[in-house]
Amino acid sequence: MSTEPSHCKPLVYAHRGASGHCFENTMSAFKEALRQGADGLELDVQLTADGIPVVIHDEDLSRLAGINRPVSSFTYSELNGIKVGRRFFRNFCGHNIPTLSEVVSFCSMNNLALNIELKETVSERPEYLRDILDMALLLNNVHLSSFDVGILEKAKMMEPSLEIALLVKKKTTDWDNLGKYSFADGFHFHKRLMAEPYMSNLINTGKTLRMYGVTGKEDITQNPPPSINGWITDYPGRFKR
Repeated sequence: MSTEPSHCKPLVYAHRGASGHCFENTMSAFKEALRQGADGLELDVQLTADGIPVVIHDEDLSRLAGINRPVSSFTYSELNGIKVGRRFFRNFCGHNIPTLSEVVSFCSMNNLALNIELKETVSERPEYLRDILDMALLLNNVHLSSFDVGILEKAKMMEPSLEIALLVKKKTTDWDNLGKYSFADGFHFHKRLMAEPYMSNLINTGKTLRMYGVTGKEDITQNPPPSINGWITDYPGRFKR
């Protein structure tokens, strides 16, 4: 799958959609990202009890719907009847949880790139990874990401042509030996890691680098170095002005 070359302007991925303006990981947030001119979407995937990949960040519904139950304990038909959002805020409540299939179709129709982050329930049930890969392969510009090395290694073995990005952490990533992550075509890192020795180690890999946690107000976003291939942001419109 295609990746953005290092000499081009970084692509802008809307983090959970335009989540600074609409409730995260909902079709409203994805449509707003498109309206704001985002190049692509970033989203999270969990699995229902019957193995349907759904677009939601958390393992359970406590924060998003006030229900203290894991997402993986609901069938899709049960989950489809639940609304997520924030109470008391008109633009942030009463949303359905989309399926990955719905968002892939939305990206295909609107020529959007897609970053699929694999979450805990996918790692726990890798037998459903094939379904996710088949959906991803419907798009021309798509990549998978995760903090879980194991699930990314499985994905790369199953589909070598698919771009894989490892989400790195300050404490758990082997910064002195990034080459050990040979399955990774790129690395995603929080803007807090824009310091030494982290940045030099990442740049020296020569792989695709995308930074998340950016708002569009940072100096680096105004004059990006050639090593940065993409921004992952809640505010895609700020990068497209």
